[in-house]
Amino acid sequence: MQREPLSPELDTLWRILWEEWQNNDEEDVILDTEKLAGIEAAVPELQGRIKTALAYLQRAYYIQYRSGVSDEGIEPILYDVYEPR
Repeated sequence: MQREPLSPELDTLWRILWEEWQNNDEEDVILDTEKLAGIEAAVPELQGRIKTALAYLQRAYYIQYRSGVSDEGIEPILYDVYEPR
């Protein structure tokens, strides 16, 4: 599997997702509005572009995620993060 190189902000996002997934014992993580806002605060370059960045990371084989329905609408659910090298 060949991964495309990441920009610094996407690499930071990927590593945040890795930590989140590891802290959840590699179980599904719901990236609700609060978590997405926290990520945007940590990576301000992705302000308003988090879902686009998630889609890019999925296409580039860094993560897998799906959408799910929560009380606040459709939210991305992270279900696998490929290990940083």
